[in-house]
Amino acid sequence: MMQVMTKNNASIFSLYQLNSPCLKGHIVKLMSMLIPAAVILLSGACSIRQYVPAPGVATESRYALAKVDSLLFAIRPQSYSGANGAVGNRFFPIYLRVKNTGMQKRRIETGSFGIIAGGQQFDSVPLELILANMRQASLLKDYQNPFAISDDNTIVRDEQKEQDAYYDLISNSFSFGELLPGAIKEGYLFYDSRLDGVAAFEMDVLGKRVGFILDK
Repeated sequence: MMQVMTKNNASIFSLYQLNSPCLKGHIVKLMSMLIPAAVILLSGACSIRQYVPAPGVATESRYALAKVDSLLFAIRPQSYSGANGAVGNRFFPIYLRVKNTGMQKRRIETGSFGIIAGGQQFDSVPLELILANMRQASLLKDYQNPFAISDDNTIVRDEQKEQDAYYDLISNSFSFGELLPGAIKEGYLFYDSRLDGVAAFEMDVLGKRVGFILDK
């Protein structure tokens, strides 16, 4: 990051220093390093793709909206923001928000939200399998270098981080079950990572189809 020179530090650089061949050489070298880096960052930012609601779908703040009986749904494919970001690389995350606008309790069952892409159905991955996947990845990491020497403090910190990520995933995942009148449930659903990059897909929300397309 380049800093703005203030009056306090401007005196450090004399006219001689600014005009010295040595300093000019350093500036040219620095610029030759910064320009390619800026191009890489800009091209990377442009290559980030998002899914947006398909034309004709009711939207608000990039969420697709759907209403089934007394249940109001807001749906958006988005990156997992929890402690273990690798979960978002292994699965395709969808953020779901549901409000019960009725006067009676409603029950939301596991398997209520399927995705259809290219004629193929994808069901949400059970949270238990994702947690088991995290545990397996942790065990494999421990055996990558059995001769590595770690002090007790490092081991405790690593175990604490893994435990935090474990419980963070539980708290951030969508919880199925009963939804009380006027109450809201929200959280992530995770699907097969093969969905990432498809041109379009539909999410079946209790029998109502909600479409998404890849924002190019």
